[in-house]
Amino acid sequence: MRVIWHANIDTFLQESLAYLEQDEALNNLMLGISLRIQKEPNYYPQVEKVTVHKNGELVLAALMTVPEKLIIYGAGDVNGEALETLADSILERKLNLPGVSGPKEWAQKFADIWSSRTNCPVRLEINLRVYKLCKVNPDVIGAGRLRSAGSDDVELLARWIAEFQKDTALEPNPDLEKCRLLAERFTSGEPRVFFWEHNGKPVSVAAKSRSTRNGATVNLVYTPRELRGRGYASSCVASLSQMLLDSGYQFCSLFADLDYPTSNKIYQSIGYRPVGDFGQYRFETRS
Repeated sequence: MRVIWHANIDTFLQESLAYLEQDEALNNLMLGISLRIQKEPNYYPQVEKVTVHKNGELVLAALMTVPEKLIIYGAGDVNGEALETLADSILERKLNLPGVSGPKEWAQKFADIWSSRTNCPVRLEINLRVYKLCKVNPDVIGAGRLRSAGSDDVELLARWIAEFQKDTALEPNPDLEKCRLLAERFTSGEPRVFFWEHNGKPVSVAAKSRSTRNGATVNLVYTPRELRGRGYASSCVASLSQMLLDSGYQFCSLFADLDYPTSNKIYQSIGYRPVGDFGQYRFETRS
């Protein structure tokens, strides 16, 4: 096994891009982040990029936007030797790993190896399903309109980002100032966040996130609790997805938490179809 730690994103993509694009929707997370770094090198303060090869062929790729979880991709069937090689190399570099995210079997196997190497407890944090859409079902779009969020919406968007983080267990106690900074970033430059309005009032929100060669990711789907059950999220996601397709993307993708069957049902009613499962594991710190 040969391990290569890449100093820049270009060499990382030279080694991994063709493999990742074989299943572009499933690999949208690593692809989207890598392409964003290529376009905006300073978007993340620190990024670790590594590939593992055997007989000249890529077996494994991993990327980490410090201090977030390690994201992994594996070519073919789960390769325990490659994962062990990666874990040992990370330990040699003394990187602090808070967790791992990736295709379910690969992520689970790496989590087991990391736990055995470091004697740290591992917890499955989120069980995710990746969905892909190529055609929107227009019947799910109800009364209202989609509009982009602007600077006048920062306070509302910041509050909804915090509520979204709590609802999805991303942050049990969201930092409101960080949420406001995110809202300011999301509402500057090209439109990225979109509200569904009903009777002139924002009732749901969704965002365009990572772009790949042929697709775009939809995320930050949130409707306040008191407004749920009225089809607003369906209208918002369907309209945003159609807008992205109309703009030239061949498909849209999104992640859904399998612990929330309602949202999974909503996405499938819009036209999203499952393409694979992701596991997101947290490495606990022993007290």
